[in-house]
Order: sequence, then C-alpha cells, then structure tokens
Amino acid sequence: MANFVTVWKLLVYKIIVLGIITGLFFAGYSLIIGMDSFLALGNSLTSLIFSFNVGASLVNLLQALLNVFQEFFVFALDLAVNGTEIFVFYVFLFLILLPFLWNLSSIPTGETLYGYMASLTKYSFVGAFIRKLGTSCLYSLLSLAISLPINFAIIAGFYGILTLTTFGGFVAILVPFLIFIYLIAVIGLKMAIFSGWMPACIVFNCNVVKGLKLGFKAVFRRFFKVLSTSIIIVAVILAINLLFGSFSFIITVPVGAMIVLVFQMVMFFGSQGMRYYVDLDTILSPKKLEQTDKLKKIKDLI
Repeated sequence: MANFVTVWKLLVYKIIVLGIITGLFFAGYSLIIGMDSFLALGNSLTSLIFSFNVGASLVNLLQALLNVFQEFFVFALDLAVNGTEIFVFYVFLFLILLPFLWNLSSIPTGETLYGYMASLTKYSFVGAFIRKLGTSCLYSLLSLAISLPINFAIIAGFYGILTLTTFGGFVAILVPFLIFIYLIAVIGLKMAIFSGWMPACIVFNCNVVKGLKLGFKAVFRRFFKVLSTSIIIVAVILAINLLFGSFSFIITVPVGAMIVLVFQMVMFFGSQGMRYYVDLDTILSPKKLEQTDKLKKIKDLI
C-alpha cells in the first residue's frame, strides 16, 4: 500500500503495451474483416465478455468460452490457409511481441520493491525501466522461451477439461470446480518454480542465466511453503476476477501482477534470510541461512 503509486505506473505501462499491440493488429485488420470465421469469432468473444460478470452462470460462461476456443481454431486455420503472411504476422504479434513487452515491466517493478524493502528508498519506475532495460530484455526473452511451451501445455489441459461441458448434466456442473482446481494447481506450480528468478537478478545484480539458477536454489530451499502460498495467491486472484467480472480487469490485472511481484521479492528475502522493511516502523527478520539450511548443505563450508 505504501508503494501503490507503482500499481498506477504499471497500469499505464500495460495500457501502452496493449495500445501498441492493438495498433499493429489493425494494420492487418482490413485483410481479415471480411472473413466469415473472423466475424463469428468476434461475435462469440463479445458474448463472452458481456456474460463474464456478477451473477453469470458458470456453466453457461464456460460453454461460451468453449465456443470462443472453437471459433478461434476455425479462424486460425482459415487465416493460415487463405492469408499466410498475415497469419505469420499475427503469430509473431501475439505469441512473441506481446508477452515480450508485457514482461519488460517485471525487472523495474522488482527494482522499486527492492529499494523500499532494503532501505526504504523509493526508486523511480521509469528510471529503473531505463536503467535495467538490457537486463529486462534478456529476462523477457528467456522467460518467453521457457514459458511458451509451458503455457501451451496449460491451455491444452484447460481446453480438454472445458470440452467436458458438452456432456451436460452432472459432468457439466463439475467442470467449473475441475477448472478452478486445475488452474490454481498448474499456474501456482509454475509461479512457485520461477518465483526466485526476478529477485535474484536484482538482489545479486547478476545476469539472467545466473539469476535463474540462484532463483531455483532459493525456491527449493523451502519449496512446499512457496508452492502453498503461490496456490493461495492464484486462487484469490482468480476468485476476485470472477467476482468483479471482465470490466474490472483494468484494475485487477495490474494489482494482481503487483501482488505476484511482491510475493516473489518477499519469498526471496525470506529464503535468503535477509531483513527487509515493511514500513518505517516495521522490519522483518527472517531466519538466517545457517539457521534454516540442513547440515548436509553446510558441512563442507569450513
């Protein structure tokens, strides 16, 4: 809350990224606007957005989401066959450029959190963004390379569960619970495993490859505690977004992103046994490494 201004800066950055992607999307819009498959996808997506609100039936919502998936597959196949060049452009736009730009804010946001936690210093988000741009680019590229196949696997599993809604009856009623459990499990696991990466790069001021190794080491020092917290955070974020609906995303998305980054920094500080400020009058002192590491990890240090 003391650094809530960073949320607004994060929101502005996300809006700028979405503006860039939207502008590039409309560069090829004239070539797809006449396609029947695109019009069908647009209608399905509009219906989903307006139905994703308070009081919506979860089963009907998931059926609408399944329809969007199916219309998207038809549109993608149609575009790949009849507009190969624009298909390749859109694949690059949404699968590479968008996640790359989206993740560029992680390192500078972590830098502002680190300054406050370590010394109550308020770093400028813009200044940190410019200063850490090289590290951010490498972090975003490597993160994209690692996350892309993982995300495809998560989406494939999600779609597989979603198709159960076509059975109707009791099976369809179970689908929302299965999806919720599936998402908090797989997303929570992914978040937990990589939660030490960004903080390691900042705290130790190292390159992203070394940061990834140090991040793994920090996470697996107390993996199950990190995993359980990750699952709870994912569950709360999903529940809040479901509760407030699609029109609240402009606030819930940057706030959720900030919460995840705060969790990563706190986890790393705690795992390393580093003291940190919560506010001007409160300093937390986690147990030092020599108090938490097992004998087999420290017996060769002398």
